[in-house]
Amino acid sequence: MTAGFAVDDVGFSYRNRPVLQGVNLTVEPGHFYGILGPNGCGKSTFLDLLMGHQQPHAGRLRYNERDMAAFSRRELAREMALVPQNFHVNFPFTAADVVAMGRYPHMPRFSAPSAEDLELVDRVMVLTGTDGFRDRYLTEMSGGERQRVVFARALAQETPVLLLDEATSNLDINHSLTLLDIVRDRVRKEGRTVVAVFQDMNMAAAFCDRLIWMKDGAVIDAGDTDAVLTAENIYTVFGVEAHVSYDSFSRARKVSFKR
Repeated sequence: MTAGFAVDDVGFSYRNRPVLQGVNLTVEPGHFYGILGPNGCGKSTFLDLLMGHQQPHAGRLRYNERDMAAFSRRELAREMALVPQNFHVNFPFTAADVVAMGRYPHMPRFSAPSAEDLELVDRVMVLTGTDGFRDRYLTEMSGGERQRVVFARALAQETPVLLLDEATSNLDINHSLTLLDIVRDRVRKEGRTVVAVFQDMNMAAAFCDRLIWMKDGAVIDAGDTDAVLTAENIYTVFGVEAHVSYDSFSRARKVSFKR
């Protein structure tokens, strides 16, 4: 399963305000990437470009060696799924209805979900622990419950690429670990590609095999987690002193801070 991006000197602005500038990056398939950087540095905008929600104002962005602008919306929906930080719905959809929406890109137009689609929805809901409220309306759920349902919808979409925009920020630690474990398992066993925005460096270190550091709309550094998760990069990007070490309990690098 191949699903990679080539980002060549990409820039993007909202009106006259530059958000991304001179971004050069290769996102190789079969890896779990974490994006780290301050608020407002362009992380979410970068995901929007990868999703095809926005088009670069400068440079070139390709997916599997094809310009992103050449893809139709339906084609992109078969290739990549997004779990946003916030998901708003004003209609009385049940949790099962929302998870089933992940199958729409794979269904013939104006068709109902097939038995295979519904079976996949059931499996994903059991896997994510959302089957217990499958018949509840999203409008009656807590923020964390809604987020788990949206995560399940993205998994049901069965795409080569999964993009996570602070997707676990509304979840408790148990559910965060469960869902990220599922995602990492798909990367390792099925060769899927994940690009995730994190605020928690230790969570990123625990799950991502590669990191992307961003600041002021530019990529400061990128590479294997063990190589680029350094005190120097943390100070450059965030301006805080940190100590980075290997933690045998979590079997991952750990960041400690002082003020």
